[in-house]
Amino acid sequence: MKDIMLFDGGIGQELVKRNLSTKDPLWSARVLLDNFELVKNLHIEFLNSGSTIITTNSYSCTPQRLKRFNLENEFKNLQKLALRAAKEAIIETGLNNNVKIAGCFSPLPGSYFKDKSISKKEMIETYLSIAELQKDDVDFFIIETMSSIDEAVNAVEALSNFNKKILLSFCLLEGDGTKLFSGEDLSKACEIIQIDKISGLCLNCSQFEDISKGLDILKKYDLPYGALPNNFQSVKPLKLGMSVDNIKKRNDILIEDFVNYSNIWLKKGCTILGGCCEITPDYINGLNQFLMKNKYNKVNFFN
Repeated sequence: MKDIMLFDGGIGQELVKRNLSTKDPLWSARVLLDNFELVKNLHIEFLNSGSTIITTNSYSCTPQRLKRFNLENEFKNLQKLALRAAKEAIIETGLNNNVKIAGCFSPLPGSYFKDKSISKKEMIETYLSIAELQKDDVDFFIIETMSSIDEAVNAVEALSNFNKKILLSFCLLEGDGTKLFSGEDLSKACEIIQIDKISGLCLNCSQFEDISKGLDILKKYDLPYGALPNNFQSVKPLKLGMSVDNIKKRNDILIEDFVNYSNIWLKKGCTILGGCCEITPDYINGLNQFLMKNKYNKVNFFN
């Protein structure tokens, strides 16, 4: 029987849709401030759909993003609200011993581009400050949507100062599963990072077709690895500071397609599955049903 870690799906995009807060570049951080119960309830839906890992809704709660809206004074509050939402969801579902919380670490100013304006010092200090706020309330760290080598290297360097396991997840260039969104080689990124400092490798917020190629690179390393795809047509219309409603959902990837892709990835050796933007609780439930039917053993932590 194979052990599988089943993550949740896309938190931020789903929250924005449910909150009807389109055209807000602050994205899911706004929902934490305006509608905390919605965040908690979405976590609960993912848990009830079968997720053994939920990720904190803190992706957009970085000082660099908040500063654009003069909300940097809300940084600590938002991080704590994200932690509280995840913890309360687990308590309310009664799944205390069967679920773990992954603390989210994202690209600091925005996703899908290589930022040259932030120094290594600022990156590391920011990741350290986020980790200090999260360390006592999460079970491990997930570094998500790393689109360049520099941001991945700096995030790993910062978080390795804490006694927490680290899952590192890269974002792939659309149309080329061998490269990061920056255009840098995925294989080079895996060689440059301190591989001994991390406990697993993933590909997230990338297209299904590209992930299938990228996994052939990840499986060369002696680490658990997996896939957390998005269901976007393309992220290219999104520029720094724009709202997420500029990105459209694919209409050709239904739940059964998600399950079929996941099955292919399982056969490649993946032990970490889940989703990113536009992968809803219904998608996770469909995958969970497949895993149970095929007698996979769901776990909530790295071996």
